[in-house]
Amino acid sequence: MARGLVVFDKDGVLMDFHRRWAAITHARAEALADFVDPEVMTALLGLTADDRVLPGGLLAGASRQESMVAAAVAVHQTGLPWHEAIGHARMAFDQADFDVDFDQSSQPLPGVVETVRTLHAAGWVLAIATTDQTDDAWKFLHHAGLAECFRTVIGADRVTVGKPDPGMFILACEKAGIAPADAVMVGDLDIDLMMGRAAGARLMVGVLSGVGDTELLRPHADLLMEDIQDLVGALA
Repeated sequence: MARGLVVFDKDGVLMDFHRRWAAITHARAEALADFVDPEVMTALLGLTADDRVLPGGLLAGASRQESMVAAAVAVHQTGLPWHEAIGHARMAFDQADFDVDFDQSSQPLPGVVETVRTLHAAGWVLAIATTDQTDDAWKFLHHAGLAECFRTVIGADRVTVGKPDPGMFILACEKAGIAPADAVMVGDLDIDLMMGRAAGARLMVGVLSGVGDTELLRPHADLLMEDIQDLVGALA
């Protein structure tokens, strides 16, 4: 019998957030360099000058489609018609996905593989609720050798409103067949925990392995830990 459901955010919780998304953001900006200075574009997309993901920025909380539209607006403001601007943004995002090696940039954080397998073996049902695309989240799980441990993945493309709206978490619970009151939310951002709280999750766990720091997470977390390696003991 399942002990309950653990819903993970992906980036910064299971996967190295900065390694993947810094590379993607620079590639997107370079592909649009004919229209907008790459430094301006990377800042607009939510990456700091020292290649850190900005809490509250597009990389941290926006879907791929939302970030693409934001980039297109910047291109449009240079004088291009909207249909051309959105076309250039779409091509830039597609080119960045092609240019950045997925396997090299999508690495699990230390201890993630062992922790996930331990929780799965202990009877926990596992799910992901991510602002990334559903297929890309599954691709990461297969790359990490963890796909068989997860019941469902809910990406931004499966809901109409993203985090902190509770819809993504509620859908994960529905697909897993477990009520929100029997589910735990684990995230590295305030919007992850706000989503879980709004959905009625029983426990909100903040981790410091991604974008959010103690100041950002503490108001929303029931438990705060360095990374998910401490989760096994906390849920025992």
